[in-house]
Amino acid sequence: MTIPDLNALTLSELLQLQSRIGQEVIRRGVSRTSGSIQGEVGEALALAVYGGVLAPPGTKGYDLTDELGRKMQVKTRTLPKGVNRIFQFAPELPDFIDFDVALCIRFERETDALEWAREYTREELMGLLSPHAKGPRLPTGRARQHGTDVTAKFRLAYEALGGMRGEAPHPGVQRPS
Repeated sequence: MTIPDLNALTLSELLQLQSRIGQEVIRRGVSRTSGSIQGEVGEALALAVYGGVLAPPGTKGYDLTDELGRKMQVKTRTLPKGVNRIFQFAPELPDFIDFDVALCIRFERETDALEWAREYTREELMGLLSPHAKGPRLPTGRARQHGTDVTAKFRLAYEALGGMRGEAPHPGVQRPS
């Protein structure tokens, strides 16, 4: 078995390889779902688009403080084309909310294409959430229909990250203009 030099692959090639591995693990019955690195990619994209500082790993309530000082919660889903699910928020909502802006990003599972990205104010998000025992939920269909469309900015950032070879995506991510 020959393993490719992972440092020589672009981010896009790494994500495609990861997706194929996840699909094979599911096919073999080892897992029912494919864990997604896209959550980390979503945070790196938000950093590239908004600047600022990522929250330390394990921080509850927000993922990024942008250049304007806003705390941002980043939710990323990777789903098969045409499939709708939910963005899950912490059970503490709406009683305790520790972010100013929420971002929802959707990738298409088979191709790793960034389908869309939307930004929501705290107030707008609160009006869109559905209550659930495990915490408030935002269906992907509803998420796509509301908020501010920031897809173009996120696609530019994703393209910039896609060309990286063997480099960490942050803190040195170049922001799209």
